[in-house]
Amino acid sequence: ILKRLGPRISTWASHGDEVTELPPGFVKLARSDICAIEAMKHPDKPLYGIQWHPEVAHTDKGEELFRNFFEVCANYNK
Repeated sequence: ILKRLGPRISTWASHGDEVTELPPGFVKLARSDICAIEAMKHPDKPLYGIQWHPEVAHTDKGEELFRNFFEVCANYNK
């Protein structure tokens, strides 16, 4: 879901809650200065998690992230 977003993006995050350790089997995809796990995925299942708000205007490339996610969903089980 992070393809074509680049190595660094600016995101809008409010971290009153945060993931502090990965669930069993998940791998970390992204981190930030304020959150050790900003994005994760399961390597064998179409399960992802992100810890920021891609839907707000303050997040760079939020629409691209949604397009990537929709692509993952559309191609699931093909």
